[in-house]
Amino acid sequence: MILPRGLVFITTCWIFGAWCLCIGIRPPIQPSIASYLPGVRLFISAMSVGLCVAWPMLRLSERPTQAPIRQVMIDFLTIAVLVHVVLWPLRLATNWSISRMGLIDLFIFAWGLLIAAILALTTGSRMALERVAAMILIVMISLMGPIAYFVCLRMNWQTPPLWLDGPILGVLRDTLGGGLNPDSLSWNSTYGVCIAAAAAWLVVILLGVTASKPLKNASLNHG
Repeated sequence: MILPRGLVFITTCWIFGAWCLCIGIRPPIQPSIASYLPGVRLFISAMSVGLCVAWPMLRLSERPTQAPIRQVMIDFLTIAVLVHVVLWPLRLATNWSISRMGLIDLFIFAWGLLIAAILALTTGSRMALERVAAMILIVMISLMGPIAYFVCLRMNWQTPPLWLDGPILGVLRDTLGGGLNPDSLSWNSTYGVCIAAAAAWLVVILLGVTASKPLKNASLNHG
């Protein structure tokens, strides 16, 4: 497995830039959980944007790859390791419980896996229209929470379900709970995203297997 050093550098710069922008380098005048919490929430949201929007846009803007599933999985694992280096230590600056921190972690990477499945299906395509359509779909998934809330507010409808929050608004919601443990509704919506991500990757694997069979049969016939 070849480590994507360019992605490591870009991800590190993204995390560092998000830290400087959301939390800052200088400590507050009166350091406390209340003073750090808004910046920490924005920082985690920025990392969710990087995983679910910036990384897919980067890969879809490059040349098609011959091994899209392998590249996406290597990329995802690389980003996951780098994000976890800074994610869990943030608990020291908050009053979040281990359960809430686990919910935030699972929520971010469940959405990341779902979007990675879309990326695995399209990064190998040479059709510009297909890659642009994937970009639009990923952006719509990431922004469907604000869009759903805006539509419901304008139409005087009920509040949309939690699973419509998407990866960005959902992270901001999950980080609002303070020191309380997450409720069952938050866990159930996160488990729903996990099931959707697993189903999407099952489709990716099945399509990858069926696509490789004609190539193997063609090689045997030539042999």
